[in-house]
Amino acid sequence: MKQNLINHLIWAVIAITAFALGSKFSSGGSVNDDSNGTRSPAHLASRQSSSPEDTSVAGNARRKSSGRSSSDSSQPTSLSDEDIAELGRELRAAKGPIARHLLFTEILKNLTPENARLMREQIAHLPPSSSEYRDFHYAWGGLAGKEVVEFGITTPGDDMGPAIAGWASANPNDAIAWLENLDMKNNPAYGELLDIPQLTVEGLTTHFSRALVNGLAATDPDIATDFVLNRFENGDKSSHHMMHLIAGAHFRSGDPTQATNWIESIPESDLKNTTMHRVAGEIANTKPRQALDWLQNTPQNESRSHGIGATLHTWAGKSPEKAADYIATMPPSEDRDAATYGYATRVVHDDPAVGVEWASNISNPESRNRALIDTGRTYYKKDREGATAWLSTSGLTPGQQKKITGGK
Repeated sequence: MKQNLINHLIWAVIAITAFALGSKFSSGGSVNDDSNGTRSPAHLASRQSSSPEDTSVAGNARRKSSGRSSSDSSQPTSLSDEDIAELGRELRAAKGPIARHLLFTEILKNLTPENARLMREQIAHLPPSSSEYRDFHYAWGGLAGKEVVEFGITTPGDDMGPAIAGWASANPNDAIAWLENLDMKNNPAYGELLDIPQLTVEGLTTHFSRALVNGLAATDPDIATDFVLNRFENGDKSSHHMMHLIAGAHFRSGDPTQATNWIESIPESDLKNTTMHRVAGEIANTKPRQALDWLQNTPQNESRSHGIGATLHTWAGKSPEKAADYIATMPPSEDRDAATYGYATRVVHDDPAVGVEWASNISNPESRNRALIDTGRTYYKKDREGATAWLSTSGLTPGQQKKITGGK
């Protein structure tokens, strides 16, 4: 039974660059020699080598590939079952990560729907949490979709998540239609999973949805966004996390503008608020002023306030003096209140008394009380005596004070 899937229900990190593995290592054509004169395993998959003594299956694959025209050089090599088995033996015997990466790249390069199950036997010894294990099932999912997902039901480890992501990246419409029409309760194929007490239809659907969004976000963030918005409108509590996955994919492009343009297209909602918080915080890690410039050119609404608060929270953790100086230049406004809120909830962890003092400077009474409660809780945990003395002059009602102390 697929017991190990329980530990992967939160699985989100799915490698999306499987076929790029080894590209950094295959550009050279030399054969590496060890100090004792023997060849290192790295030569096994060196695609440029034409040494006559290279009789490995990787060498055979290269020689077969060299006979093809350049127009079809990206096509898999036709390997026999024995070739594949030998490739697996070489992978298991490889010494060092570079040699293993090069051999694993040969497996991915020559993977076809027809030989995939035999290829999988060659990587089945790898830990299910390893990048190679996940990358293999991601690549196979892109080739065979539903077949791979259902194959993973009875195997150890989380084959299904990476397979769904790979399927979604290659055939998004088919993958989405499959998930939206999936009826696990009445599908005998899923009976073994649902027999495990810790697994539920809701939990599995969440796991599958996150995997699908990972695959979609890598190739078509717009489709991924539409999918998550639909899940959000239907009450899916994991929508916030899935939207953060899409934000992460935008940031991997290296252009924060891509993420900011994307988020402005999201309809106003609690989902947009939390996503704005994430995006602003990411930019603020390296360019807090850029994040603030962007936010102050967006419409004045709750999402903007969340973003400004997140930016100052992040900035205060890295350079509290500069962040404080920036707030001092802001005129009284909702933006300044949001900035002060974010700043106060960060510095309170380093200096509780300073944190509650900043919170008390918020002009909006409702926002100020929320900030005082948030910072007061931290103060009370770190310095109960000091916090108790502060509460007596805080201006908070007895009921608000109980939210800080936990009293009844």
